[in-house]
Amino acid sequence: MQLKKLLTLGLCLSALGSFFVGCDSDEASQATIEDVYTESGYPVIKEGHDVGISFFSALRTSVTTYNSEINPATKHFEDLTGIKMNITETTNADKKQKFNIMMTGGDYTDVVLDMHSSHSELALYGSQGIFIPLEELIAEHAPNIQAALDKNPVVKDTWTLEDGHMYTIPRIGNSTHSEVPFRMWLNKQWLDNLGLDIPKTTEDFYNVLKAFKEQDANGNGNPNDEVPLSGAITSGWNTNPIPYLANAFISCTSFSGYLNIDENGKVYYARSTDEWKEFLKYMHRLYEEELIDPLLFTQTSDQLLKLGSNPGDVIMGATTGGSISVFVNTTNYEVWNQYIALPPLEGPKGVCSSVRNPDYGAAMLSITNKCLYPEAVVRLFDYLYTEEGLLWSQFGEMGNAAIQLAEEGALNIIGEPAKYTRLPFDNVQDLSWNRMGPDYRPPDYDLWFTAKENPAEDIEKVLYESAVYDYLPVAQPLETIMPKVAFNTEESRVIVDVTTNINMYIDQVTAEFVTGVRDIEEGWPEYLATLENYGLQDYIDVNQAAYDRNKNK
Repeated sequence: MQLKKLLTLGLCLSALGSFFVGCDSDEASQATIEDVYTESGYPVIKEGHDVGISFFSALRTSVTTYNSEINPATKHFEDLTGIKMNITETTNADKKQKFNIMMTGGDYTDVVLDMHSSHSELALYGSQGIFIPLEELIAEHAPNIQAALDKNPVVKDTWTLEDGHMYTIPRIGNSTHSEVPFRMWLNKQWLDNLGLDIPKTTEDFYNVLKAFKEQDANGNGNPNDEVPLSGAITSGWNTNPIPYLANAFISCTSFSGYLNIDENGKVYYARSTDEWKEFLKYMHRLYEEELIDPLLFTQTSDQLLKLGSNPGDVIMGATTGGSISVFVNTTNYEVWNQYIALPPLEGPKGVCSSVRNPDYGAAMLSITNKCLYPEAVVRLFDYLYTEEGLLWSQFGEMGNAAIQLAEEGALNIIGEPAKYTRLPFDNVQDLSWNRMGPDYRPPDYDLWFTAKENPAEDIEKVLYESAVYDYLPVAQPLETIMPKVAFNTEESRVIVDVTTNINMYIDQVTAEFVTGVRDIEEGWPEYLATLENYGLQDYIDVNQAAYDRNKNK
């Protein structure tokens, strides 16, 4: 393989003389590089060779470090493969900025992890030779990754770019509930306290929030301590209430960048429609009547968790999140059992939709041209496409504080035999990678685990059933969602430039519309004009061209 020969030459030029007899010919180079690797399986690196590979990744929730001296998952992967992992860590909030600085400065690592890279970024760095093609490496050295791609051809096609190359190893497979990840959690105890029904429409929801604010919903004698609706727009696991509520006005998803496909196959931008304007007016109405937490646009996910976990009386009526854990520890049954997953609401024009996150896979690993051992990298992560490897990545060692083997006779959430038991570990850190990087969850993943004896305490059952019975039946149809498609280099540059400006602008102006700093009726024409000035039509045009090519290929 020509790539291997070039990488071997790079090794020689790097003066790693202890590995080599000489580099006078391709044959000598080939023999030398193969002296480093085992033929198959694990370890990847032969005994006696010290191989270090550098990685860049953000820290996941409940992970303070990936250092193998502290994190047992990293140590396990190092011991298994014989690879020393040198991981440059950053916070999730800073990862994109630091990634951009690293890449533009040229001082980038061998491997980039967990960046959810866009097609545009992959195409740009691939065309520059910074990210190397991975499809041949996967086919030759990663049977588990290849099998997962073969079972999920949509994912494989999605991440094969216009030039025929894959510049990422994608994460494949969601939990059932992850396909509809924006849930509204509503305090059912407060509804019962006030004799209210579960809201079904946006108007019902408004009336419920108003009652929460005015009628001492938590029953502690203080009618002023309730926060009817909160969230965290800037951070957190789907803690932004905008996508959930917007889907009562127009079906849309943040996972497609709010790009929809109409019945004629034309791409349009949901956030420039009249329906989006009406949604913003609804949000302003909630805010103006003090039904929305004034900290919605600024508070962090940690602050939201503190609000939901308020010592003493429960003071939050509703919030959105991927699970209960965004606003209260799952071990705190007395609090989170007060909440239900509110089904999607119907809007004033009869729209009732849920945010859909189709499993196109996610770009979680790219290898740069600085990596001397790309084969070792794909063989390392091929392990994470096995059941054992996935469990190590997500939970850590079997029998720790997060996971154990299921007892004989234990059943899963649909009453079938379970294999594993998940343990509540909200306050335990550094057991695993918490699913950092690429891996594979097969379709039956949700059914691996035991259900809790008390169904009322089983958040996984709540998530599964709310998805199956309430959210998936009204999820935005796949054919109306702009799919992930490949872009050429010129299109990629347009997308990167336009989305950077538009997203920053919309973040700002949405807050202004909702809070009343800017009047929606008066400001809407200027809003649309600014989007056009930032290149919205160019953005739509390049997506249309890529969509048409993808549809016809």
